[in-house]
Amino acid sequence: PDGCFMFAMVGGATLTELRSSMVLAEMERDGGVSTHVGPFVDFSDVGALLTNAGFNLTTIDVDTIKLGYPNAMVLMEHLQRMGESNACLNRRQAMSADTFLASACIYDEMFPLEEDDDDDKGGQQEKDVEATVQVIYGIGWTPHESQPKPKERGSATNKIGDVVVESSNAHR
Repeated sequence: PDGCFMFAMVGGATLTELRSSMVLAEMERDGGVSTHVGPFVDFSDVGALLTNAGFNLTTIDVDTIKLGYPNAMVLMEHLQRMGESNACLNRRQAMSADTFLASACIYDEMFPLEEDDDDDKGGQQEKDVEATVQVIYGIGWTPHESQPKPKERGSATNKIGDVVVESSNAHR
């Protein structure tokens, strides 16, 4: 009773650059599209998933992190070595070398890493690429009688409009 479930997971806005470049390359080279990046849970669905699983007092937060890689090939190699390939059963088993190279070139051209002006790379002209990772954090509690309960509907003594007006007058 009153147990806590905390988690962090990769969210739906992860690797959007890679997905876009692969779609463009496949449309150009193969005339169609297949999935290469595994499916992710969308941020807006996580709260409903926790509530439907029976958790109370759920809280969800999200961070979007931009990572830099020397180029798309290094990014894809890192993903492969982490075992982060698409696990869907209906996926295409392999991508042709032509399409793979085209997607890497598209990625390198379309998604350069946006850096601060203070970052000096010692005169290097090579541009890095960015990869977006969305991390979703969540917490939920198993139901227990000690948890705070909402008051009965209609039991409020103040109107929200009065509270907002009082609050804005207090800050003047």
